[in-house]
Amino acid sequence: MRGLLAASMFLGLALGQGLVKGLSPVEVEGVLRQAGLTYERVDAREFRLEMAGLKKVWLYLDYCQEERCGVLTLSAGFTLDEALDLEVLNAWNRDRRFSRAFLDEEGTVWVESDLDLTGGVSLGAVEAFLDLFAEEILPEFMDHIGFEP
Repeated sequence: MRGLLAASMFLGLALGQGLVKGLSPVEVEGVLRQAGLTYERVDAREFRLEMAGLKKVWLYLDYCQEERCGVLTLSAGFTLDEALDLEVLNAWNRDRRFSRAFLDEEGTVWVESDLDLTGGVSLGAVEAFLDLFAEEILPEFMDHIGFEP
């Protein structure tokens, strides 16, 4: 019954394209299905997606109060054969507006992007965020660091 209620609430939001100021994990699953993305829910607020030829792109829900979360973060990590020059990452961060890149403690290269929902966004904006990451940020970043999936 709870799932039916959440589904009907999501459908109502999708049809009306009203503003949302946060999403529950169930609502995020609805957006992912609507966007046609292959995904797996791996934790209460974490999903593994397939995007841009990659099998492991992470979607995290953050800034959560009760079941609603105000920030969505997409990230992907890349293990390279040779260490990446930090100037390459700095150039990415300097020249790009909607994502950031960094090295973690193990030397994995990451690219991330956030969407803040707290001011109110349409579900179309959430889908556009997913599309931007899949169709522009990931392919451009992989080219930037010399990674081929």
